[in-house]
Amino acid sequence: MIHTKIAIAIISSLSFIACTYDYGLPEKKVEESTVIEDITVPSNKVFAHPGLLHSKADFDRMKTKVANNEDPWISGYNKMIANSHASSTYVMKGPVVTLIRGGGSREEPLPDNYSTAFNDAHAAYLTAIRWKITGDVAYANKSIQILNAWAATCTSISGDSNKALGAGIYGYQFANAAEIMRDYSGWNANDLAKFKKWMLDVFYPVNKAFLDTHWNACSTHYWANWDLCNLASVMSIAVLNDDVGKYSYAINYLMKGVGNGQLIKAINYIHAKTANDDIDLGQIQESGRDQGHTLMVVGLLGSIAQMGQTQGLDIYGYNDNMILKGAEYVAKYNAARLSVPFKSYTNCANVTHTVIADDAARGALRPVWERIYNHYTVGKGINARYIKMAKGAVYPEGGSGEYDPNSGGYDDLGFGTLLYSK
Repeated sequence: MIHTKIAIAIISSLSFIACTYDYGLPEKKVEESTVIEDITVPSNKVFAHPGLLHSKADFDRMKTKVANNEDPWISGYNKMIANSHASSTYVMKGPVVTLIRGGGSREEPLPDNYSTAFNDAHAAYLTAIRWKITGDVAYANKSIQILNAWAATCTSISGDSNKALGAGIYGYQFANAAEIMRDYSGWNANDLAKFKKWMLDVFYPVNKAFLDTHWNACSTHYWANWDLCNLASVMSIAVLNDDVGKYSYAINYLMKGVGNGQLIKAINYIHAKTANDDIDLGQIQESGRDQGHTLMVVGLLGSIAQMGQTQGLDIYGYNDNMILKGAEYVAKYNAARLSVPFKSYTNCANVTHTVIADDAARGALRPVWERIYNHYTVGKGINARYIKMAKGAVYPEGGSGEYDPNSGGYDDLGFGTLLYSK
């Protein structure tokens, strides 16, 4: 996730032809001036709880399906419980006093330690889910042990510019775990209050500072995933704290923000479908950078849309299902390994991409597809053949380091076969 100015792709004339095969087809640019109906949050909004990635109805469905040994839920559940992060005997990797991402730098000489956060946040989340499904308080107690320890110990987030990624990714993940656990009678009310305040005091200020300033760089200097993970964190912290103002800020940013987290900047070009496609294809802002980060964007867009859905906001449907179109574009190029059209892209720092990135991460397995597939295809009846193909490649969907032992393997909370199948 470390920001770099640009890696200029050098490709053969043959690969250039493959990448630009569809260039002659009609295309539909997403203009900033396009009149699109914005999503708004009522000032008197009352939040549903649990109300982030999962609702009470979602947990009721999972519990019933797993108890009845029904697929695909039972296959997804077995996949989840096989992961060490879902164990009641999980041993915490943290907490740390100062969470560092972007260490060994001028701003922070001490080394990175953020692997402690991504491991423990995933464990708190998975054990919380396991408690919801089984009712076994051993998993509930493990989850709150982790959450209480971090809230009692960690006082700051440090690093170079990359501290924004630490605040964004682990902020939304810790908050999601706590939102699931908030109705557990065994979580002392004072400890829950301390945890909620910890999120407000340690994570939110970094989220907000990055989104407001982009560390004094021009507005589109940072890639879409930087904005999106911080928006996911602000949304999550707002719901956890019943804060309508903060929630409205995040939704307004998705509609009109200056950075690449604005939805029509994150998915910055719509290409008309060909005879072989089910739907139009949405080019992701990071598509010319590399495919690993592009896949991360798909996951973050799905997480944001899902958290909005749980609160009654149709981010999934925004601008004629543009998140679906973006995911289908990425799936066609990565899962189907087919050529896609590419529109030249230049950001405010004059970083230019003229071709889609064909890097080592192309075709990588990421647990980001079930959530999107189940909303659009199962729920809405919209065929998207490439997303279906990508979803099938990771069935049953796992997560928490199974596809990548490094930070990229923890960017999404995963396990969508269990969590999102309808």
